[in-house]
Amino acid sequence: MKKSNLIFKMCFLLTIILMVFTTTGCVNDSKVSVITPTGTPSLGISNALSDEKLIKCNIVAGSDPLIGAFTNANYDIILAPVNLGAKFYNSNPNFQYVLYETIVWGNYYLASTKEIKSFSEMDGQKLLVFGKNSTPDVVVRTLIASLNLDVELEYVDDVSTANSYLIAGKADYIVSAEPSLTKVQNNQTIYTLDLQSEWQKLTNSYELPQAGIFVKKSKIDNTQVKKALEKMIESVKMASSDPNSLVEQAVSIDEALAKIGSETLKSAISRCNLRTNDKQKEAIEFYFNKVIELGIGQTVGGKLPDEAFYYQK
Repeated sequence: MKKSNLIFKMCFLLTIILMVFTTTGCVNDSKVSVITPTGTPSLGISNALSDEKLIKCNIVAGSDPLIGAFTNANYDIILAPVNLGAKFYNSNPNFQYVLYETIVWGNYYLASTKEIKSFSEMDGQKLLVFGKNSTPDVVVRTLIASLNLDVELEYVDDVSTANSYLIAGKADYIVSAEPSLTKVQNNQTIYTLDLQSEWQKLTNSYELPQAGIFVKKSKIDNTQVKKALEKMIESVKMASSDPNSLVEQAVSIDEALAKIGSETLKSAISRCNLRTNDKQKEAIEFYFNKVIELGIGQTVGGKLPDEAFYYQK
């Protein structure tokens, strides 16, 4: 009898343990999986990412993890450059994501230790640009062609390298980006020219679509995913309504942003151009047409994406 009781108790205990692990697994599986590059995109949605019961996020550096995410379709939500998403959409008939919202509208600046009043002053100069064939390169080359300027372009892989060249006196003019540019300005006098403003002068109205939120088609109607998307948009709006609170959340969830520091981010956030835009489709198509005109249409998949690229609200 005693032996039977012992066996019963052991079986009961094992059942309870199994239920705990099973329940825990279900909770984890119900979280919305998100991947975002560190920097302005992670800053923008940081208030949403602080809800760890709802969202499980992977904050990454560089484009390779984003390429892998689009290829494997193993995330519910991907934050990525708009042109990268379009490239996958145009080249893959089974692309599993739609562009939900563009949230970063350009954080690029011409920077120099010399005063700059207009982009036309770059005529006859050498300019260091990070990310060949990426958005900053497209903007610069479009401006050069439109203004018929003679500018020698030199390329480096990332914004940190570009900043280091300027600091060390190895380059007189560079293309930099926020929020790292403000950190550089904390240590020495750097003059800047807003490339978003220059782009708008060229386009007459359209802003510069840089990065957006892509959501998996099969998860669009999922209650948790909808809730996560709503929180992300609310978070982006905090960049204007409550930037200090957004920054505090950002430095608590993103180690790279924490290294930049909350005070620097508070100074830089207004120059990161975090917001939504009702004219995102028109702005994207204008930008992509410029990319195609420059002969680098392969970076967006060779053509304008059709209506199915965009989430229909």
